[in-house]
Amino acid sequence: MKHILFGRYSVPLVALGGLVAAACLGSTWYINRLQADLAQTVRQDAAGTEAAVELQVQLRHLRVHSLVLAAAPSPARREVVAADLERIDRALAAVEATATDPEDVRLAGLIAEDYARYRRDLDLDALFSPGAKPQDAAGWSDAHHMSALLVPCRALADRQRERMNEGLESSQKQTAWAGRILLALGLGGVLAGVLSGYATARAVNQRVAQLSVRVQAVQAHLDQEVGAMTVAPPGHFGDLDAQLDRVVGRVKEVCQKVQEQERDLLRAEQLAAVGQLAAGVAHEVRNPLTGIKLLLQAAVRPAGPTPLTADRLHMLLQEVARIERTVQSLLDFARTAPPDRRTRDLRPVIEAAAGLAQGRAEAKSVAVCTESPPGALRVSADHDQLLSLLTNLLANAIEATPPGGQVGVTTGADPNGMIRVEVWDTGPGIAPDVAGRLFDPFVTTKPTGTGLGLNVARRVARDHGGTLTAANRSNGGTCFTLLLPAAEPSHAEALDR
Repeated sequence: MKHILFGRYSVPLVALGGLVAAACLGSTWYINRLQADLAQTVRQDAAGTEAAVELQVQLRHLRVHSLVLAAAPSPARREVVAADLERIDRALAAVEATATDPEDVRLAGLIAEDYARYRRDLDLDALFSPGAKPQDAAGWSDAHHMSALLVPCRALADRQRERMNEGLESSQKQTAWAGRILLALGLGGVLAGVLSGYATARAVNQRVAQLSVRVQAVQAHLDQEVGAMTVAPPGHFGDLDAQLDRVVGRVKEVCQKVQEQERDLLRAEQLAAVGQLAAGVAHEVRNPLTGIKLLLQAAVRPAGPTPLTADRLHMLLQEVARIERTVQSLLDFARTAPPDRRTRDLRPVIEAAAGLAQGRAEAKSVAVCTESPPGALRVSADHDQLLSLLTNLLANAIEATPPGGQVGVTTGADPNGMIRVEVWDTGPGIAPDVAGRLFDPFVTTKPTGTGLGLNVARRVARDHGGTLTAANRSNGGTCFTLLLPAAEPSHAEALDR
């Protein structure tokens, strides 16, 4: 129940927290990606601007140094101009490399064309020759002006600078936008948490109210059954706990009373069983005692005594044996000795029980047959108790079978590791009025029976880990089925195999 309640109230909160966390992570990833793209763009624009500015600076250096070289040629000035040319080539290559926009590419191409034309006009080969002569500086400067070449350089630098500023402004806007989104997510998470907490608290309150109603229902039921008990509506969880403690305490009192009533009831049932047992003993013992008493009174009366002939003495012995059987049945019912279990073959026990029942069967003209498989039927059982059980079943079967009928014992091994023993007869079967109470004490259809034999037999079967059941056969008669667990073969038997 605790796991169910935990899942019921925690899963929505966990899911909401997961959604908020996923939204925050997604927003952070997207913002980082935008910032990375903008930073890359700004770096490219900054590099392009720097290359364009560097190209302008180096072009101005070339103009000044070439003018000085034209006015006063010297090897040192030639080296300075040569170094300027190398730096200009590197700057021009950087401009072309950083030009990604179509307009930037066009301007970079225009700068390269103008620069190539300007170099041709300079005629640097003539200035670099050892025999070069000084020229008029003013005239040479007017003839080799650089203003047309610097125009596209400034345009390219301005474009890249403007684009870099736009990127920085866009980055600032996106940062502000990201901050607003994160703030909105934070506020939304707080609001969602508040709403979820409110919903959870409301659900818990409803659950508490339902529980309170159930507590009051239990209280009302206890009022009807065992007396009044006051349970007020709960003010908070502590009150509900106190109410539950009171209900639990009262339930414990009720359980104690019920247990006491059950003990009194059991004692009453035991007394009733003792009374029923006493009535059965009195009935079963009185009948043979009455016959014995009449025979003895006839033998000792003063006038015309009847002598105790051999038949009368035999009858007296039968009645005494009958009393002994009744007393023994009662002793078996009241106290069953612990079984002396040993692993043994069940077939000799069945043959012994059939041999003991053979005399009674012959006296009634009833045939007794046994059917067993060729192999051993190993069970762990007490020989005497098992023999008594089978003898009792065979005696009942013979008594229920009319003359000329048949009683049989069929044995075999079941696939589920049980040994099956079926004692069947061709009698009238089990009467419907006693079919459900056949194994209860003092339930019998025989005029001289105690109704304890089958109860003792079932007890013996259960003590051996088995079962004893009874049912009517489809073709007439009764079949008692005894199931006993098959014993594991001993170590010596396993080696022999």
